[in-house]
This record gives sequence, structure tokens and C-alpha cells, in this order.
Amino acid sequence: KISEIYDHIAFAGAGKYSEFENLRKAGIRHADMKGYLYSREDVTTKSLANAYSQSMGTIFSQEIKPLEVEILVVGLGEHDTNEMYRISFDGSIFDERLVAVIGGRSEAIMTHLKQHIDGRRPLAAALKEGLEALESVGHQGLLLQNMEIAVLDRRRPGRKFKRLSQAELIELSG
Repeated sequence: KISEIYDHIAFAGAGKYSEFENLRKAGIRHADMKGYLYSREDVTTKSLANAYSQSMGTIFSQEIKPLEVEILVVGLGEHDTNEMYRISFDGSIFDERLVAVIGGRSEAIMTHLKQHIDGRRPLAAALKEGLEALESVGHQGLLLQNMEIAVLDRRRPGRKFKRLSQAELIELSG
């Protein structure tokens, strides 16, 4: 599941829906409160990822049952920099570069992607390679238009998060 946390920060979660949905809502509250009390510029991807990591780590070490989720926090930084943080169920945080995968068969999908991706790609090419990676693990044909896909687009005024429509996905897969 993919959603917007703040105008330049996206959130994705895999695992038990109710748990990552609670994390998503807590992240939105955290970002809104920090932006309101201080400044919009103080809401950073790294600070949000660290807050998630601390919360999930505390639950892992102090509660009877850890969360059954893995999350990804992605943000647009200054100029042309991007940040991707993958946070596992135990609160471990990983600073990812270029690609990140969460959920199910993530290791196999990541291996496939690292073998085929060596730099930035246009959106259509990146989506095609991501779809091929999913198909290589699942051994079944998938349609891009049946997937939930969102982007952070630096060129958009205001909010940078955009969920791609079925029509846009069909055009991109063309």
C-alpha cells in the first residue's frame, strides 16, 4: 500500500494492514505537528524514518508480539537528491540507493533489480523493469494497470506525490 505522508514524502507498507495503517497515520500526525510547530522545512524524510525506526524497535523489544510489517519512507531532498529508508519489523533502518523492495519475496526481487538496473531510468523503463522483476519471482504475467503505483514528481508545484491512474499506466506500458 502506498500513500503520501507529507507534500514531498511517500510511505509504503507491506505486511499486516492494520499495523502499517496505524504507522502511516502516526507518521502523518508527526509530520503535520512538526511542520506546524516549527517549519515545513523541518519535516525531513530522515527524521520521519528515524521516528518510525524508534517506534518499531521499541515495540519489538518491549511488547509480547512485534509488528508484522516492513515499511518504506521515500522523500525528495534538495535539488536532485532523493532519500529511501526501508524499516523492518524490528526497527532496523536501511538507507537504500536507487531501488528498494519490501514485503514477500523482496530479496529475490531486489537481486533481479540489482542485476538489471545500474542507474536512473525514465519512468516507463523503471516500471517495465520492476514488472519484470515481480514476474521473475511470481512466474506469472502481471499487468501494470492492475497495480497501485505512485510517484514523487519534483516538477509538480506544491504537493509532489501523485498516484498514477489506470489510463496513465496503460499509456506508460504502451
